[in-house]
Amino acid sequence: MKISFIGSGNVATHLALALNKIGGISIQQIISKDKGHAKNLAMQVKADHTDELSRIRTNFDLLIFAVNDDALTDILKDIDLPDNKLLCHTAGSVPSTIFENITRKFGVIYPLQTFSKNKPVDWKEIPIFITSSDDSTEKRLTHLTKQLSKNNQVISDEQRFALHVAAVFACNFANTAMTISQQICEEHELDFGLIHPLISETFDKAMRNGPKHSQTGPAKRGDVSVMNKHLNFLKEKPLEKQLYELMSQYIANRYGKDIN
Repeated sequence: MKISFIGSGNVATHLALALNKIGGISIQQIISKDKGHAKNLAMQVKADHTDELSRIRTNFDLLIFAVNDDALTDILKDIDLPDNKLLCHTAGSVPSTIFENITRKFGVIYPLQTFSKNKPVDWKEIPIFITSSDDSTEKRLTHLTKQLSKNNQVISDEQRFALHVAAVFACNFANTAMTISQQICEEHELDFGLIHPLISETFDKAMRNGPKHSQTGPAKRGDVSVMNKHLNFLKEKPLEKQLYELMSQYIANRYGKDIN
């Protein structure tokens, strides 16, 4: 299968490198507005590259759009392709039907993972979710992704959107909470490494027992005295204080505690 990519960011890089290792697959072209990134990725997968949409070549069997949501919308306004080409994107919050006025064959390949260019991932363990326009496209995409991961599922656009929202809470918001924790430690000349064992145990316990059954802390106990002290500590940080209040109220409500 001949595959081309639009995009050269984290997802595009990891996916192109992984697919390039599979026998019978060749990466044809990397198209990205960042010419340097496009060239770098193209060199790694022995493909051509360009930063101009008008220079896209149509010698592919599959074109993967691995770009952010806004960029995808803008690109599709300017792209001109034959209507028999298979097009896919990798976004969690964009419906597969965004392609329906451009081609008859389309879908989504959505790997549920956080990617950074310089951190390797184990593709065999990454869940990959497929959405497609028709049965034959579903079979082609499933055959492709089964060569990457042992965990493949076909889901609807609505289910993928729900997964994306859930992932933002589990990953992005959790990361932000840890960033606040690190900031507080550093402001008080404490090594954030002191919190690492707590983070590890928190996530391990959440995966073993479920997050609901693993919840601890003053909001779950309804310990208003401790929470008030924490809020006073955060009085010079209005956003962090607001987050603390909202999260504490949510936890208290979940466990039937009155903290007002």
